[in-house]
Amino acid sequence: MSGWPKPSFQATDWTLHHTERMASGFFQLDQLTLSHAGYEVASVGPMSRELFIREPAVVVILLDPQRDALVMVEQFRIGVAMSPLDDSPWLMEWVAGICDPGETPIETAHREVFEETGVRLDGAPQHLFTYYPSPGGSNELIHLFYACCDADQIQDYCSQAGEHEDIKVHVVALDAALDALMTGQVNNAATIIGLQWLAMN
Repeated sequence: MSGWPKPSFQATDWTLHHTERMASGFFQLDQLTLSHAGYEVASVGPMSRELFIREPAVVVILLDPQRDALVMVEQFRIGVAMSPLDDSPWLMEWVAGICDPGETPIETAHREVFEETGVRLDGAPQHLFTYYPSPGGSNELIHLFYACCDADQIQDYCSQAGEHEDIKVHVVALDAALDALMTGQVNNAATIIGLQWLAMN
């Protein structure tokens, strides 16, 4: 038994031989040919892998401390609609969005909170951590933030013209949200991670 181990290899211990853009639409898909250092052999590969390309995104946990309640959004998600499970594709989530070019994650957090809920944050959101939601097939980075807000500012429905964004805003009691987590009613990664952080803190 030991402490938390450092990675065996570093960011330079792999080689990208070739990249081909396979799809370019709302998202992009690249086919890569690569090789990397190995544990029992000097080099693994060359191999072909598809990579789902996404710009960095932010997720914001919004808590109204006066109400002990969370501000969350409900919206349609195509990945769930196309799932083999019989889940509703309308998910309860935190405010989230992709960083615009030249925009810092904190700037994105402020913009997305206002666009998706109507709430203007008074102070800077607290950065909790940055993580890879699906590192086996995507380069996406998620910057997770926490912020206090006044739920009286919310708009019941929010949408962005031209983006096909259709959002319903909810104010949810913190206890009810944590109970939903423990009873398996929450089924998306960022919301689970955020609720677990709230339960621990």
